Amino acid sequence: MTEELCPCGSGKPLQQCCQLYLSGQTYPNNAETLMRSRYSAYVTGNLPYLRKSWHPETCPELDGDELQTQWSRLEVVRSKRGLKKSVVEFKAWYLEDGAERVLHEISLFKLHKKRWVYVGPLAGWP
Repeated sequence: MTEELCPCGSGKPLQQCCQLYLSGQTYPNNAETLMRSRYSAYVTGNLPYLRKSWHPETCPELDGDELQTQWSRLEVVRSKRGLKKSVVEFKAWYLEDGAERVLHEISLFKLHKKRWVYVGPLAGWP
């Protein structure tokens, strides 16, 4: 029996990749890893992890409807690491009405209480 690959696109088994973060065994040490683990949380339906990894000032009320989307793949376009802020540009494909669509976002991440958290999308990035 083959191991399930992680949805984040790393090519690693889920148990050796994002599941370490989703289960709370450890926490991502950079914004790109956090973004990948958040994508995996959407795919696997882990609402508590999404809440925990979202900046408290920008986290919306999450009721589970966010988890209804059928995500199909993730591509990290680029990322820029900073000491207290980082930016990750990604494309996440999903299925809607039988067609594949893409969410293209440039996201801001910040260190909050010594952990990386998702803040929200940026309007643009040079």
